[in-house]
Amino acid sequence: MAKKVSVIIPTYNRPNELMCSIRTVLDQSYPGDMEILIIDDSKESLKQKIDKTFSEILKKKKNRHIIYIHNAKKEGAPKARNLGIEKSTGEYLAFLDDDDIWLPEKTEKQVDLMKKHKNTALVICYSLDKRFGRERVSKSPELITHSMILKAFNLSSSSSYLVGKKVLQEIGGFDISLPSAQEYDIAIRISKKYEVRCVPEMLMIQNETKGQISENWNRKIKGMIAIYNKHTYDYRSISFLDGIKNHIKLLGMLYLFSIGYLVGNRIYSIITLMKERYEV
Repeated sequence: MAKKVSVIIPTYNRPNELMCSIRTVLDQSYPGDMEILIIDDSKESLKQKIDKTFSEILKKKKNRHIIYIHNAKKEGAPKARNLGIEKSTGEYLAFLDDDDIWLPEKTEKQVDLMKKHKNTALVICYSLDKRFGRERVSKSPELITHSMILKAFNLSSSSSYLVGKKVLQEIGGFDISLPSAQEYDIAIRISKKYEVRCVPEMLMIQNETKGQISENWNRKIKGMIAIYNKHTYDYRSISFLDGIKNHIKLLGMLYLFSIGYLVGNRIYSIITLMKERYEV
């Protein structure tokens, strides 16, 4: 029997994008139960609109369910994801930003890979990044080691993640003290004890929307420093030479982020080249 998958979608003032994201979850080919937990920080509740939009689909698809949680105030995506983890009932957890979408086979192929490799706790996939005025397919090796994640200073958007719930509870969920890059922190912590794998197919699309954290250079800079400080021992313990390389790379990224703070998203043409060089 297929295990239940809980999909956690934090949202804030993006009703049209949210509806598209929800639809791509309802259209998943995965044969097992899927519950969608929408954690809404918006001022006005979207429950009535969601119920009306998807009522007919939910009548036909008995193994799809929507749970709507409306926060009284804006809590932010990491805290919303932790609330979703707490309220979820699935054995696997997936995360989807309200402006991203999935291809139909994403969940099925990720669960199959997770079941095939018993020590795997996190599965990602290739994604099509449509932000910053260009399109690029982000790729990773099929087996991603702890050292690879550290050297890359990057893994993937949380919209590509499928995680075992018990493992996520074991490591304490998302670190809400970090200004940004909380999904990268999750990958670092998981990869210390478990395998991280990738389905080598483009199964997620990352769209561009105003107000994304990728546009907030100040938070990106603070987040990268916080990540490095939190995992300093890991960054330096691979080897002496790798420790020096990682420190130099961090300084280089912070320099580029500082330029981005001044010139905006145009700097992504350079950052993209760096990501492709170090990508995992």
